Amino acid sequence: MIITITLNAALDRTLRIEHPLVVGKLNRSTSSHLEPGGKGINVSRAVKALGGNSIALGFTAGTNGRFMKDMLTAADIHHDFVDVAGQLRVNTQIIDAQGGHTEVNEPGSKLDDADFLRLIDRIENYLDEGNIFVLAGSTPPDFPLKNYRKLCRTIKRHGCKLIIDAQGDLLLEALQCEPDFVKPNIFELAEAVGDKPSADPEVVVHSARKMLDMGARAVCVSMSQEGAVLVSKDEPEALYVNTNPKVYDEGAVGTGDAMVGAIANSMQSGLKFDEMARYAVATARACARLAGTEMASLKKVYEVYETTQVYVL
Repeated sequence: MIITITLNAALDRTLRIEHPLVVGKLNRSTSSHLEPGGKGINVSRAVKALGGNSIALGFTAGTNGRFMKDMLTAADIHHDFVDVAGQLRVNTQIIDAQGGHTEVNEPGSKLDDADFLRLIDRIENYLDEGNIFVLAGSTPPDFPLKNYRKLCRTIKRHGCKLIIDAQGDLLLEALQCEPDFVKPNIFELAEAVGDKPSADPEVVVHSARKMLDMGARAVCVSMSQEGAVLVSKDEPEALYVNTNPKVYDEGAVGTGDAMVGAIANSMQSGLKFDEMARYAVATARACARLAGTEMASLKKVYEVYETTQVYVL
């Protein structure tokens, strides 16, 4: 079973305008689209689009939260959220006709210790050995690092698999708990290991191996249209995967979440490391062709999968 955890869920609103955004002036949108958001929820949406199933956990609040849960139910995505006081945040993305993206994200509601303990109680219902947990995205305002660490340790202590998609201090905390897979981009990787960001696969491999030394069992470094680099403590060789021809970003928002969904699906299906690598890159690049945070179907993913190439580094 795949369980995603979104500590700072949201409603994602996408507005489209015909001209570049003009700050300080009236900008009229030509369309508006609203969907459930937050990185863990996006992973659940990706898993569903790929033909799999997951359960989405986390926090939700207010009328926005009820609306989000209704949308997840309508999409046949199982969920078991903890309701808290306040209002679920709304993240707004503005896309102009030239492809420019502007994002405005709300911070979310503060939690108290009782809220967190209710989440731990909820998670304990799913701590069967071998289950795959995906902990992805930001945390609510003033969320203690010790609680993030406790969450990771609780999952690992029960023999469950843990995939992390986080940055900064959250990533560093998670690495101490020896997660089974970590999915940073080149900037998050560089910050965590103290290197300069690079899209050179050889350089990325060097940095990713540092992250293995810091506790990760395996690392997938996403590099947008440049594909991804994967390393693992269980594999002697690093892999660099990309498509030929390259797929450039059209709707880049959510491609990393789609990659994480593919990794979770691969782990559950028992795919070999090189197959997982191709599948993860194909899923991300298939989503890059789509608008907003739309997730690619399995058919679209396999169309891209056939163009992937694997290089051993």
